[in-house]
Amino acid sequence: MLTACRYLALAYAIGLAIAEAVLNSVQGQWQYAPMWVIDYVIVAYLLIGFWATRRGRGVPVLMSAYALSAGVLYMAFFASFDPDLPDSARGPGFVVALIGLALSVSVFGLIGTTAAWALRERAAAAGGG
Repeated sequence: MLTACRYLALAYAIGLAIAEAVLNSVQGQWQYAPMWVIDYVIVAYLLIGFWATRRGRGVPVLMSAYALSAGVLYMAFFASFDPDLPDSARGPGFVVALIGLALSVSVFGLIGTTAAWALRERAAAAGGG
């Protein structure tokens, strides 16, 4: 389970970095800095989590990277459905769909790393260590 979550984090980090750069480059100007800087923080955090878990340790690092991603993407996704938001401020449908996909990946990764960590803790407790 941890191996799948690790490589999912690697693929997701690379995809998020590319998608963020492409989406901002296609627009005439980059969006408000805090809105894209956090995406690159998530990319770096996921890569650190991938690296930290290479020997099966450091699972909470990867777990917290997925948690940060899920929290940020939850807000970005559901903000798109704010009834008070003018239509001109809403993202295109495909962008909202990509955000929803990324949110799903984040939640899956968070659940997977949490399960892997819980199993490891249970095994350590059962083994007396």
